[in-house]
Amino acid sequence: MAEVGELFPVPDGLDLAEAIALHSDGSTAQGLVEKAKIDSGDWVLVEAAAGGVGSLLVQLARAAGARVVGAARGVRKLELIRELGADAAVDYSDPGWTDRVLEATGGAGPDVVFDGVGGWIGRAAFEVTARGGRFSVHGASSGEVTLIDPGEARFQGVEVIGIEQLFDFGPNLVRWAEQIMSQAAAGLVRPVIGQTFALERAADAHAAIENRTALGKTLLLL
Repeated sequence: MAEVGELFPVPDGLDLAEAIALHSDGSTAQGLVEKAKIDSGDWVLVEAAAGGVGSLLVQLARAAGARVVGAARGVRKLELIRELGADAAVDYSDPGWTDRVLEATGGAGPDVVFDGVGGWIGRAAFEVTARGGRFSVHGASSGEVTLIDPGEARFQGVEVIGIEQLFDFGPNLVRWAEQIMSQAAAGLVRPVIGQTFALERAADAHAAIENRTALGKTLLLL
């Protein structure tokens, strides 16, 4: 059951499935972008860029005037990242993937990193973050959150926005959801609904997410 204050109308031009796909992932992506303070011309690296949150981060960064490198695993996901407007797409199953990131950014590294994977991928992304950049942590699909020692961050000149930022998102989620839905209704961003499953196939939906074959958002149909 939802509280009255948590409800909001679906804008004209947006269907219910799109609104559902945006409700959680969209508000999270909007909040991450607001916290990271993307500037026009920044290079932004988005990990898991073909996922529900990541695909929206790619689009929001582009809408803010940034140049985007999307990172994911597999040909289908890299194709989607390019379709979403990323300037470059790299496969982080390639051992030299961070070299591709540096090449794309002219050797400087990304000014903003959105780390939704963690583990060795998150750590490698931190290593190539540009001096003066922001390293924003919001997930750990690898099973391990990226933890950066404050002293190391200061030495490298990188501001780390840790995963604890999510603890303060609650009061702003409705505002951010309304913002992202308005942008979607205006055609500035679009949710990627990669696959849908009937409710009785919920186990298959979970399997698709867990084995990382899912694109964008996965929805259950009632």
